[in-house]
Amino acid sequence: MISLIELTDAMVLTLRSIPEVVALLGGDPAAIDGYIDQNPDRNALGSAIYQMRPGSVLVAWQDTLLGQGEMEAWLHHLVIFVRAARGQSSLTLIEAIVNGVPVPGDGLRWHYCPIMPGVLPTNITELARPTDEEGIDYFSIMTETKETGDA
Repeated sequence: MISLIELTDAMVLTLRSIPEVVALLGGDPAAIDGYIDQNPDRNALGSAIYQMRPGSVLVAWQDTLLGQGEMEAWLHHLVIFVRAARGQSSLTLIEAIVNGVPVPGDGLRWHYCPIMPGVLPTNITELARPTDEEGIDYFSIMTETKETGDA
């Protein structure tokens, strides 16, 4: 199995290389961050989502499943949480991420190419607007990335 931290970091680096996304975040690539659990200081994803500042993106690993069928391989689910800058729509930011083309790159949208060695291109499986316990909407892009090797 590949490193989940490396996979999270690769997705962050890929999103940081999309000029339209960075522009919507005020021009700061560091506004795109990866959530990596670190005990005891960073062990509550819900709190990290709630504390996202306007104009930021948070990438977090959600789960990993062993694929079934002839070619078993690990299938990783990562979620991209989106909080638009003040006065902007999160829907615009979601669209920029989904349609984003990294620079430098080959001119293809980021999810048409593997984001790191050992994985296939990422599939975007759902765009959502979950609501937390306090009635606050947040926006998310669910993804799945399958490893190329066997388990």
